[in-house]
This record gives sequence, C-alpha cells and structure tokens, in this order.
Amino acid sequence: MSFDIAPVGRTPSTAPVATDKTQSTAPTHAAQASDSVTVDTIPSSPPPEVHEAMGVAAQAYDKLQDQGRQLRFKVNEGTGKLVVEVHDLHGQLLFQVPASKALDVAGGGSLDD
Repeated sequence: MSFDIAPVGRTPSTAPVATDKTQSTAPTHAAQASDSVTVDTIPSSPPPEVHEAMGVAAQAYDKLQDQGRQLRFKVNEGTGKLVVEVHDLHGQLLFQVPASKALDVAGGGSLDD
C-alpha cells in the first residue's frame, strides 16, 4: 500500500503586508507539483521469518492437539500477569505453566520438559 503525500511548503499569503520592521524576513517558497513523497509502510506480505515462526507455532499447536491438550491464555485480574493454562480437549484444567514455558512450547519445545 502506498500513500502519496502532497508537497509540504509555505504558500503565498493573501494577508495584508505589514509595514513595520518587525515583519519576518524569512523567504516563502511555493510548493512544486513535482515534489512528492511516497510512503510504503505496509508490506504486501509478512517477511519470511514471520512465515517461518507461524509454521513453527502451527506445528506446536498440532503436537498439543495430538496429545489431547490445548493452551489457554488469560490475564489474572488481581495481578495483571499472564496465566497460561493447559486443558484437555474437553475443557478440563490439567495444570498451569509459566508464560516463559508457553513461549518455549510455541517455539517448538516440549510441554513435558
């Protein structure tokens, strides 16, 4: 996606000209029609390393599903900290794991280590 931004500059003022010596002597420049800026801030697709990380996370998800487990993430209202719970496929809580361990699992590590 691209954004074409019109030239930025001072335009001549139609206000009356002051005659006292406090008037600014800074030059005014009219914007040129050929002076434009193109900004490309949103790539058409994620970088390859993002695709790779998504693939690793998908494999970790599939591995957990094969083991009959799923991860659930929530924020503890009292502490404001992330809580990661391991549930069976029927929704029963099996145990909680530290957030750092959940990141290891998402990166391809084992939940049992």
